[in-house]
Amino acid sequence: MLQSVKLLCAVLVSICICSYSRGQSINEQQKLGQTVDQFFKIYNSGDSIQYYQLLYPVVKDSAELNHLLDRYKFTYSIIGKVTVKKVNFLSPTQADVWAKDAQFDSWWKFSILTDSNQRFQQRLVKPDRFPNDFVHTGKQEFSQLGEQVDSYINQKLGNQFSGNVFISHKDKVLFSRSYGNNDKGAPNDINQAFGLASMGKIFTSISILQLQEKGKLNISDAVGKFLPELNNKAVAAITIEQLLTHTSGMGDFFESPTYNRIKDSVKDQMGLLPVIEEEKLAFSPGKSWQYSNTGFVLLGIIIEKITGDSYENYIRENIFSKAGMTHSVPGGGGGGGTSTVNDLYSFARALLNDKLLNHNTTSKLLNYTSPLNDQYGWGTEHYKLGKEHVVGHSGGFINECTELNIYPQSQSVVIILSNSNPPFGHFVSDRLKELITRK
Repeated sequence: MLQSVKLLCAVLVSICICSYSRGQSINEQQKLGQTVDQFFKIYNSGDSIQYYQLLYPVVKDSAELNHLLDRYKFTYSIIGKVTVKKVNFLSPTQADVWAKDAQFDSWWKFSILTDSNQRFQQRLVKPDRFPNDFVHTGKQEFSQLGEQVDSYINQKLGNQFSGNVFISHKDKVLFSRSYGNNDKGAPNDINQAFGLASMGKIFTSISILQLQEKGKLNISDAVGKFLPELNNKAVAAITIEQLLTHTSGMGDFFESPTYNRIKDSVKDQMGLLPVIEEEKLAFSPGKSWQYSNTGFVLLGIIIEKITGDSYENYIRENIFSKAGMTHSVPGGGGGGGTSTVNDLYSFARALLNDKLLNHNTTSKLLNYTSPLNDQYGWGTEHYKLGKEHVVGHSGGFINECTELNIYPQSQSVVIILSNSNPPFGHFVSDRLKELITRK
């Protein structure tokens, strides 16, 4: 079913898109390429004994070795064999590999790490988004998108995906369909509300930009201007824009020991201030990029401080009401809340028609990307695929996998709301990206 990965790597230049980091010798590149070849040959065999033999010279602790073997078996049981599509040799000891699986026809990024002699040390793997390098030719008719994505869900995902899929084009609804069952065992329906997870961050971003338009803040302002009581001086010096763009150096409160200690008593986002007080930055603000849930919680707190109102009330009155979102419930600054595909379509139209922000601010929101990560802007995710610049936000949590994708060039909107675990809702979104962005 799949070509040998060894053969594929042997003719890498003709089959794959490859890039090399400067400073690597040809010999190092070849040796690292051989290690990549060896890894995928063993991985695709599905043979845990071969994987054990690969790890045994590296991992001396038997418990760790068994743990890594269990991870291999689990990964293989989920995605099965893969076809290597792109290899990027980052250094003499690391190669990033983009591969597509046969089971879900989805994209995965493998990072292969070696020692200084290019001997295998470990692999990291995660789902990855549809890459720009593989935008297809053969433009897809918009009228066929629904049929194509329905076929993909039924043939590739099956009961792994449960939720609602919505597609519009030029203000016309092309496709709106439900799949699977809700948490009560009843079939999902198109008016059902789903958890948004991090998709809710886009409401926080728009709120901040609204307050800037009203002269209540400037995104160049430091956090300490609005929270003078904050004792953490490193956090107080962060700018609002650095929070919006995830360049603050802040991390994820879910991973904080302080949060784990107090989480049962936290009633609202203000209850997370002890976590923020103990936050240690991963880097100097503005110097690198790291996704931060804590940073967006802090934005939510700033919204409450400036307005004197709860975050939830502000979102209801200044976003949901203006957009006509009558079946939605706000979350917090870091995301959450619930909504329906129809409400989110109303939100997308309100945003595109300058009902939430003025035209200049809306244009910046839809187009600005951080110099430190061109896939993220002011609380918005960005994908430059072919002639399209797809903008929106995704979300992922336990039993929540969501996507809002706005295609300004083709005047299309895609919404995925799901009560499945990630990444299956993202797979649906990526399949539609693949179809919509064809040249």
